Amino acid sequence: MSSNTTASLLRRCFTSVALILPPAKFFLDTFYSLYRVEGSSMEPSLHDGDILLVRKADILPYLDWKRWTTTSSSVSSYEEENENQTALRVMAHDAQSGRPIGETNTGYTYLHPPTIHRVGSVIVYRAPDAEKYPSREYRVKRVIGLGGQIVRPNESWHRIERIPPFALWVEGDNNGDDISDENEKDVTKRRHCSKSIDSRTYGPICKNLVEGVAERIVWPPSRWGEISRLSPSVPRSWWA
Repeated sequence: MSSNTTASLLRRCFTSVALILPPAKFFLDTFYSLYRVEGSSMEPSLHDGDILLVRKADILPYLDWKRWTTTSSSVSSYEEENENQTALRVMAHDAQSGRPIGETNTGYTYLHPPTIHRVGSVIVYRAPDAEKYPSREYRVKRVIGLGGQIVRPNESWHRIERIPPFALWVEGDNNGDDISDENEKDVTKRRHCSKSIDSRTYGPICKNLVEGVAERIVWPPSRWGEISRLSPSVPRSWWA
């Protein structure tokens, strides 16, 4: 192979990489990314070493806004109506905090971080105490309370916290609480030991710290599947 042919191949290779890398980086930074679970704070739902697919933005959020504001006559069930009302409350609190809710440019593009309006969702966020634990900058926890709600932390019956707008109360699963899976009737074995540093330690987290919502386990293959949305058997958060 001549030197001219080799140089031509290298140029093509570098050109291809230069064209592919910027869109790929933009996609990973904006829409979807992968995160690795570290530690046992989310057992039994998530295990140490699990790789999660995380949605980092609402794509075309206008479609969700339209669905949530659908009139009651078009809603098929009480659960759907209740979810829509919760989403509207969250949107109102987010808008008061400066989120571009309802803006045309945002509605037809994307909104970061995604609108988190479901208690029981699993999220990835930048830890408020990352300076103390630099090797664990990102945490994976479950949403227990939404901005504007009042929450009772697990293992503390006499403690009540008010969650500020545009904030979330998050806790790990590995805390001995009786959590029921809305998709399954079987009760998974659980540990009665708290191994989670979460909102019980540093309070509600601002949504600006949220990286995204964990949607699926993609590795290892034996654990491939959607991440279930779990909620405490006894509700611990309610609207004030």
